[in-house]
Amino acid sequence: MKKIILLYILIFTTIFPSDDIGGYKAFIQAKNHYLNGNFDQAKIEFENFIEIYSDSKLVDSHYPDYYIAMNYYEIGELKNALKYLDSSIYTPKYLKFPGFKKSNYFEFKRGFYLGEIYSRLGYSTNAQYQYLTLIKDYYSPDLEPLEKKTLNILASKDPYYSYILEIKYKNNYKNINKLKDDDLKMIGHYLYSKGLFLEFYKAYKESINSSPNNKEIVIDTLNILEETNQYDLMIELIENQFSSGNTDSDYYYFWGNALKKSSKPLEAIEKYKLVDRSPYLERSIYSIGRTYFILENYEKAILWSKKLNNDKAHELLTRSYFKSSQIDLFKESAIKYIQAYPNSNLAAYYRNMLYSESKNPNYLTWIIKHNLNSYYYQVAFNITKTTRVLEEYPINYKRRVYKDSLAVLNQLAELGEPQLLIIESDILNFPEDKVFETFIKTSYLEKIKLYDFAMKSSISAEEEFSKYSNLYPYLYPRYYDDLVKEYSKRYDVEETLIFSLIKEGSKFDSNLIFKSTFFGLMQLDLKTARLYDPNITTKNLLDPEVNISIGVRHLEYLLSNFDDNISLTIASFHDGKELISNWKLDKNGDIDVEQIPYPDSQEFIKRVITNYYKYKSLYKD
Repeated sequence: MKKIILLYILIFTTIFPSDDIGGYKAFIQAKNHYLNGNFDQAKIEFENFIEIYSDSKLVDSHYPDYYIAMNYYEIGELKNALKYLDSSIYTPKYLKFPGFKKSNYFEFKRGFYLGEIYSRLGYSTNAQYQYLTLIKDYYSPDLEPLEKKTLNILASKDPYYSYILEIKYKNNYKNINKLKDDDLKMIGHYLYSKGLFLEFYKAYKESINSSPNNKEIVIDTLNILEETNQYDLMIELIENQFSSGNTDSDYYYFWGNALKKSSKPLEAIEKYKLVDRSPYLERSIYSIGRTYFILENYEKAILWSKKLNNDKAHELLTRSYFKSSQIDLFKESAIKYIQAYPNSNLAAYYRNMLYSESKNPNYLTWIIKHNLNSYYYQVAFNITKTTRVLEEYPINYKRRVYKDSLAVLNQLAELGEPQLLIIESDILNFPEDKVFETFIKTSYLEKIKLYDFAMKSSISAEEEFSKYSNLYPYLYPRYYDDLVKEYSKRYDVEETLIFSLIKEGSKFDSNLIFKSTFFGLMQLDLKTARLYDPNITTKNLLDPEVNISIGVRHLEYLLSNFDDNISLTIASFHDGKELISNWKLDKNGDIDVEQIPYPDSQEFIKRVITNYYKYKSLYKD
């Protein structure tokens, strides 16, 4: 029967030559039979697909292998299932960023079913290995159901895994003292990414009546406690370490951080001075200089910043020269950096400082020319009322030049199968035109609604996209436009402000969880979200519509409290009304951005303000 069908296909494709996506269509047809439970028919069509299109990009990608394997699994041909599942190692390029933990549901399912097949074939060691790879140290709503199932399978053979299951998914810490150090670290990171680290940490402390003595766990814990603003707990943990004889000098760095953020700067400096080796030595030296700068002791800030050679130290040194009225040294330092990195945000900052000192309009002209995406571009525009005129990138001409390469992508886009479009676009390569290559990748990632990866793609070519009027909007996109329009209208909040916060906060990644505290597109914390929905959960808050609706309601509240002042609203959205209440205002009643005491907050607010004016200028309607 198979030979007859194969012969028919060969005759048919000889008489009627197949189009460029014949292999893709054949695969989709077989896959649909598998998804609809027609496993015998799917088997025939999968085998024909492999035979006819053996040299295709699609077969080479190994993406089809998973579905072929799962079809064999369903009809009980486990050895064939194992063969294809073993080879189905496929990860799209958009997930291949160093250290990137975006959930790859495809690979996770593959690992789970490898474990199932090994188990059914009696290869228990191989099965155990596969299952163990599925226990993750980060939270992902997509992966959670399979990880629960995996832990239940492991727990049925070894009660140890029931302890992990109970802690991760049932908030039951009764057996926490029975876990190995590696698993404690794994669970700590997982619960941190889910916003539940403090409950875990307190339960751990109570269970053993002391502090952890594994340095790696201590450092991890200190980092997380600092991220979650638990400075008293940091100091308590370090003091317990010292009282137990674990007097590692690295701990002094975290002690200094906790004291500095608890408004005890001089005590912090003394702790920083006790750090005696890398990597925390360099961080401590910078922190000492930065603390002296905040205390307005600029001579000591200069002394300590000169001990380092990096961008942060250079900025601190240059600002300290300026603040201490050593103008010649300030100019020398600033100009040297500008010449080396003319397009950087820091160069724009230095140009603005040079203008403030000399009122030379050339510095503003250079900001307009070089620093289009900086906060200081708007500052320069407000003074000069001039703007940079961008040329148009020849998109239509390029499409004609590369029409053959793009034809397959256009046909695939019509099939409604995003992953196949990704496979084809992954191999796009225009060696002479990387700008066009990036533009095409961004366009197709947009088309299949992978907005966070489209944003990442555009940012990778920020300097080039910034040169062209028709590519520039890709750096300031309006993804989730329908939701933003709906809630902007409902709560009378500018769309521009909403997009500005989403772009900076999450880069349009709806599943982003930052510092175990901020969730989703608008990076809301649970405390804020519960003001508007007392029953909100982490998972709900990652839903784009829920996130935007609550975020815009909160913006409406802040705008009404600050008389529609944009800078105060942005600052309060990021840092809270209480914290910003002591920040300095400029003569217009706006936040004095240069006087914001926290560098992270200052950078965030600058970038959101930049986004705000860019969106306003790009989308005047």
